[in-house]
Amino acid sequence: MNLEQALLDIGNAQDNELPITGLEVVKANWSEFYPELERVIDQFIADDTSLTDEQQAILFFGTLLLAELKYSPALEKCLQLFARNDTFLTPLEAVFGDALTELTPTLFYNVVDGNTQALCNYIVDGHQAMYCKASAIEAVFAQYEAGIIDEFVLSAHVTRWITVFSALPSSTNSFLISALADSCIEYQLDNFKPQFIDLCDNDLGDKGLFDEERFKQCEVKAWHRAGTPKLIESGMIQTDFNVVDTLSAWADDDSDSEGEELDNISNEDFDDFASLMGEGGLLANILYDENTILENSVPVSSLPTAGRNDPCPCGSGKKYKKCCLR
Repeated sequence: MNLEQALLDIGNAQDNELPITGLEVVKANWSEFYPELERVIDQFIADDTSLTDEQQAILFFGTLLLAELKYSPALEKCLQLFARNDTFLTPLEAVFGDALTELTPTLFYNVVDGNTQALCNYIVDGHQAMYCKASAIEAVFAQYEAGIIDEFVLSAHVTRWITVFSALPSSTNSFLISALADSCIEYQLDNFKPQFIDLCDNDLGDKGLFDEERFKQCEVKAWHRAGTPKLIESGMIQTDFNVVDTLSAWADDDSDSEGEELDNISNEDFDDFASLMGEGGLLANILYDENTILENSVPVSSLPTAGRNDPCPCGSGKKYKKCCLR
């Protein structure tokens, strides 16, 4: 398979299908492939609705390969790519899906090559990214965990972030200051406790500066999380990232979850229904004719369901997995 065929293989990947051969060819011909990826990135930056499905697949897999190959020359392009609204149903979310929140910390960490200042400038920039800024914060804390930066440098960045996030209250800054408090507690930066406690007691109403779905004020005030694994230690940030291994594991997890749901239905819900419909059951004498079914049916689209990446039913505007599913 040559590079042109590899691009077709990647561009035509369907659903959870992994273009393993195409990805291997791309890695073997990286110097030829990267200019093509950069052109797709530039097109997305110029008009994030202009990509074909094939180009979106190339952007998705190509960007993840940047993390696997630790391709630091692409750092600036990565930061430009993710400097936009990244909430549900945005073009960026349409391309990256779960990877937008789950893998961008690994991407930033592996591509940054010690250039912490570039990440910090991205975090305080005025663009609309929310989840990706939080991912960049995690990448900086992971640099501290790995000994790339020391506590003095990290504290200087945290001080700057607190100042920026608290200066202009917004839903995005509430999410980010909550994520920052979470990381400061996790990494035991106890010198920032008084500042965060003061932010809990501000005069901005009951909610204050914090996003209660992301990290509650009571958790900030408790300021305790002994024994929690750090980002690299827990595998949340993968220093030896592999695209195929990671996405294959995701596919396996999805299959296991679907199987568990079916098991739950067969073992519990079906038994309950059978007892109601059986002889002597409460519903045993109900006749389900066609008219009764039509009159009592509810359109599927109106049912209050929510997948991990759907908007949270609580109305917060965030993804379900980043809100009430937590």
